[in-house]
Amino acid sequence: MPKTFVVVVCLSKDTPTDQLATTAAARLASTPWTSAGPAGHFPITTRWRRGSLVRPWHDTAAGGPLHLLDLDTMRTTARDAYWHRWNIWQHVVAGTRPAQPYWHFVDRHRGEPHKYSLAKARQHYLAQPRIAAMRTYNALPNKVTALPTNQLEAFQAGAHAYAHLGLLTAVPSDGVITLDGRHLAATADRLADRLSYLESAQHHLNTLSPRDHLVAVATS
Repeated sequence: MPKTFVVVVCLSKDTPTDQLATTAAARLASTPWTSAGPAGHFPITTRWRRGSLVRPWHDTAAGGPLHLLDLDTMRTTARDAYWHRWNIWQHVVAGTRPAQPYWHFVDRHRGEPHKYSLAKARQHYLAQPRIAAMRTYNALPNKVTALPTNQLEAFQAGAHAYAHLGLLTAVPSDGVITLDGRHLAATADRLADRLSYLESAQHHLNTLSPRDHLVAVATS
């Protein structure tokens, strides 16, 4: 089953409400992503002007004008969830040494493809006790939360850094299409690449007016 991502499309305040979803899908067509329809990404608190929102359902919506989306609660909730996950992670990996992320081994393979195979790179990555501890926990049927191994660098950066990563990721999620049509996304799983994307996404979101629109689209 293909992995699903969420891309947030920024649209100007002049976009008609009844065209938000179709306009967002059209903007997405120029990117590598394939639309699977609007996603209930944003929390909302208003009981009024729900006609200005894209697919409102109970306390969530797929989009609408910024001033009707509860982005502050969204960020706070994500920060707290990441903080809680980090504390679980700390207990799970207690006693293990810091590990190298997968890209470290892949880079070695790319530098010496004939001497260091991709299979060997994966074997060495998975053999690290810290990775083994995370995978073991993730396999538990009654685990509290999954511990994504592709977030290893962020976990190892500490509780505050990991919690702040959650806050920064909450609104832009996996990708952003800007008002002028640029496509922002992390170019790799490296933490540095992820942070570069989030910095650019946050900068653009901060330039929007309260009446500009955000529309979340599920993609694959």
